[in-house]
Amino acid sequence: MDNNQNFTPQPPEQGNNPPPPPPGFQPQGGFQQPPPPPMSPPMPPPMPIHQGGSYPGKGMSIAAMVCGIVGLVLSIYFVGLIIAIVGLVLGIIGRRRAQEVGAPTGMATAGIVCSIIGLAGAIIIIIACIACMAALPAGWYLDF
Repeated sequence: MDNNQNFTPQPPEQGNNPPPPPPGFQPQGGFQQPPPPPMSPPMPPPMPIHQGGSYPGKGMSIAAMVCGIVGLVLSIYFVGLIIAIVGLVLGIIGRRRAQEVGAPTGMATAGIVCSIIGLAGAIIIIIACIACMAALPAGWYLDF
C-alpha cells in the first residue's frame, strides 16, 4: 500500500508559525524603520491676497455698492433711476480695475447687482405710472 495516496494536506497551525517574509526582505537584528514615503513636489506660492489695503478700483467699488443700495431703496422715486445708473457705471469700472491687479471684486459685483435690481424696479415703476396716466379719462384734472 502506498502512503502518498492517503495523505490529505493539513493547513498550517495559526499562531505558531510567523508569516513568510516579503520578497527581497533581509532580516537584520533590532527594530527596522520603514523607508520614508517619496517626496511630493513643492506647492506653488500662494496668490497675493489684498487684505485691508488699498487697490485700484476699491473706492469705485464702494461707491458702486452704496449707489446700488440707495438706487434700490429709492427706485420708487425717479431719482433712484439716476442713482442706479451711476452705481452700475461705477461698479463696472471698479470691477475691471480690481480684476487687473487680482484684487477682490465682491463689492463691485454687489454694487452692479443692486444697481441692476434698482434700475429694473425704477423702470417697472415708470412704466406703471405711464400706464396709469394713460388709463385716466381725458379732463380728469378738471373735476377737482
